[in-house]
Amino acid sequence: MPEVLELGSYILPAYAGMIMAEQGCRVTKWTHPEHRPDPVQSLERGDELWSWINNGKRLEPRHVREVRALEPGDIDVVIDNIRLSAWQKWGIDPAAEAERLGVPWVSMRDEFDGRSFDAVAQARALMEHMPYVPVYLGDTSGGLWLAFKSLALLADGRRGHHVLRQSSCLAKLVEGELMVPATRTGAPPWDQPGTYGAHGDGVRVIYRGEPVDEPARGHDWKWRHLRHDGTGRITV
Repeated sequence: MPEVLELGSYILPAYAGMIMAEQGCRVTKWTHPEHRPDPVQSLERGDELWSWINNGKRLEPRHVREVRALEPGDIDVVIDNIRLSAWQKWGIDPAAEAERLGVPWVSMRDEFDGRSFDAVAQARALMEHMPYVPVYLGDTSGGLWLAFKSLALLADGRRGHHVLRQSSCLAKLVEGELMVPATRTGAPPWDQPGTYGAHGDGVRVIYRGEPVDEPARGHDWKWRHLRHDGTGRITV
């Protein structure tokens, strides 16, 4: 099983580490020993969110500067969402460390190397077409891409430092990306109006002339019908 080192804070790298742990990796998360709690733990019901997102990981109170003490063979891949300016302040070059350790190292950053936020990613990637979505979609989708890229690099045997950009990763989920500009008015631009999308308190799809209606589903319905392990943790 690959040994994954997760660095950084808040939702995005923790979600990536969670996905990798669920796929069979051994994930070690370094938590900042001087800056506690993690921002996740300061949220409403943050302790519950912290427990969910770090399930199956080994948590160690170590500063990220200690990556310089790692030896080749200690880990197989590194993931992080730490700003470039922070690495520079600590005198650490992830590209050089990846080369020294002989591992793939995948960093998620803002497009301009500033602070990275879910809401900012939504504004840049989606809100031209739709309202703000009140879930951390920019973080969880970024975490998914971070995990995907890391697992792909491991499978291919590639090494080195790879930087992903949060808003770009979220925009990748929009069909057509930047290649097919489309006017959107609250429904997919590819379907005839009224044939696909919101309808009443749910959705309607017109398939081969027949309507398929589905109401919005609540937590109880999801608990009964979505695939989870009996605790509410979705299994993929």
